[in-house]
Amino acid sequence: MNIVDLKQYIKPGKLYKEKESTFYAQAQIPTECRSNHASCLTQLDNGDILCVWFGGSAEGSGDTKIHLSRLNKGASQWTEPKRISDDYNCSEQNPFIYDFGGGHLWLVHTAQKTRGMSKEEWNALVKSGKAKGSYTMQETAEIRILESFDYGYTFKKREPLNQKSGAFCRQPIIRLSNGDLLMGMWYSVVREGDFERGETYGGDYSVCLISEDNGATWKEYPVPDSVGRVHMQPIELENGRLIALFRSRFADRIYKSYSEDYGRTWTAPVPTVLPSNNSSIQAKKLQSGNIALVYNHTPYIANDASKVRWPANSRHHLAVALSEDGGETFPYIRVIEHGEEFFGENWRKNRECSYPSIIEADDGKLHVSYTYNGRRCIKHVIIDENWIKGE
Repeated sequence: MNIVDLKQYIKPGKLYKEKESTFYAQAQIPTECRSNHASCLTQLDNGDILCVWFGGSAEGSGDTKIHLSRLNKGASQWTEPKRISDDYNCSEQNPFIYDFGGGHLWLVHTAQKTRGMSKEEWNALVKSGKAKGSYTMQETAEIRILESFDYGYTFKKREPLNQKSGAFCRQPIIRLSNGDLLMGMWYSVVREGDFERGETYGGDYSVCLISEDNGATWKEYPVPDSVGRVHMQPIELENGRLIALFRSRFADRIYKSYSEDYGRTWTAPVPTVLPSNNSSIQAKKLQSGNIALVYNHTPYIANDASKVRWPANSRHHLAVALSEDGGETFPYIRVIEHGEEFFGENWRKNRECSYPSIIEADDGKLHVSYTYNGRRCIKHVIIDENWIKGE
């Protein structure tokens, strides 16, 4: 892979390495959308790396669609993005790809109703007292699948995976050691008065879906006491034994839960030592057996789960943490993106870097993508375990 050395020659999507940086490489994936968010990476069995995300004028708008860019095996340039989804009656969000092998892919994403107007128009109505509720209407969402048989160059429509209103996904499907497919998900819930109290979607709760027939049918299994614990990230530690990590709507800590029966039953989630700012996380079990977790390492906003919190402009200090004991402890933490580092009265000047995705490529390198620079684009960096440990 030929990497550009001089930043002044960077083109959109081109991998480069700054002299003062310890990253192996980094890139800004090109986009024409005003708002770009919730990227997810996948390496296919042919070696290509795909990045999918949602882009449009604003989260929740009808022009927000799923986009895909490709880093071909051995290439140093991300391809120009392609728009994949096309239902303009819905805001289509939170995509990920599952690779069945041999070019057969699922692109899984959410689709929710829209307000039929811009975010600015809706906010003006709310401010005037003529309307109420969240612009994003997540409580109307369903999970959909687009299918490809040519490594993601073309997709065709498929029936929804889950039609129950409010169904939301974020973390990719995993295949368990017994052959089952498992996907963590949650339901977005609107409770009376939540919007007025600033506690929108505080009733959200998690479940997992399991398929014993390679995705033909799915059965739902609840996660007990999971209200406020979302973006469920399951990881199989050993045969049948799983840990799941969760974002917290209460902006207190990242939570964890365990299953000993291939995801059929779960313990009630309990807090880890890592902070949560009510923003997305993602984690993967590496070839070494360690767990790498990417998240926003912001200062502790709260140490209790007494109320829903949406802390403005806290989505910075994007970090990766490494666990060598199955998620019990995370002794190694390193910041990938510092952001502007404003605090105090300047807090609101921080631009967003959030919603990370992480994969381990065939060569052992770790690839991380994330929302960058206030949702202006998706950024991609390449690191490894030694970089996290400072070795």
